[in-house]
Amino acid sequence: MNMMRDAQYAGSWYPKDPELLRLLVTESIDESKKRKTYQRGPYRFAVLPHAGLFYSSSGIAPFFTAGLGSIERILVISPSHYATLPPDTIVSAPLSGMRTPLGDIQAFNLASAQREWFSAIQSEHALEMVLPYIAAQESPVKVALAMLSRLSEASAIEKLAGQLIQELGREDLEMGRTVIIASSDFTHYGPRFAYTPYGSRAEGRVKEDDLSLAHLLSEGRVSEALAFCTAKRSTVCGYAAALLVSSIAGRMQCKGWVADYYTSSDVSSSHDANFVAYSTILWR
Repeated sequence: MNMMRDAQYAGSWYPKDPELLRLLVTESIDESKKRKTYQRGPYRFAVLPHAGLFYSSSGIAPFFTAGLGSIERILVISPSHYATLPPDTIVSAPLSGMRTPLGDIQAFNLASAQREWFSAIQSEHALEMVLPYIAAQESPVKVALAMLSRLSEASAIEKLAGQLIQELGREDLEMGRTVIIASSDFTHYGPRFAYTPYGSRAEGRVKEDDLSLAHLLSEGRVSEALAFCTAKRSTVCGYAAALLVSSIAGRMQCKGWVADYYTSSDVSSSHDANFVAYSTILWR
């Protein structure tokens, strides 16, 4: 028996009131259209942030600026912040759908979905932040939710990529009927995150690191991106999902680019020693 995922973070990480939430979604998409030219979609793959929508709406919105068009299915893959996952393993749970304040979303399920992972899928905020944006679209799509936290080596990425392509269907991925979103924030910096390798120029150095990684991902240079994360002891929380999406996008010969980059300090105008960075990567 499949289960419904509740809107766990409505009312805390984003508005629970449907009118306020729809306004937030609509305004962030409209603002994104004004700031940059994204109308080359619909997009086939993406890396999008997953902080509370006060921070992440600006980074999520670009994916939706061109609408969903002929997209029929969206697979969202995030890290697990609350449950320990085995390395090199995608986990999922059988769902009938996902509740949002803007209406329910129908689900499709991966063949590997297991009921034992439902609690982890339910509690994971990194899977939820994009759901109101999907629910707000006129195009009816089905969504699958999965998590991937750790990768041991580049060969594991290629193996998982091959398995997903086979399961989701190469033609559906090539034609853009099925798309994959990797949910990932970028560097978490400061004493709160036990990551302080830089001095007074921390934000500038972090930006250099993050954009280097983002460009490697956008270009499909997966082995280099994994080596970069390992060498930097990166605190990019969803790097595994981002590497997987980068690998599949490369196999589909998609063109990727870094569409946005900013930090929590930019949003809040604070100078806190602790900050989180966000990058939006799109492929078409």
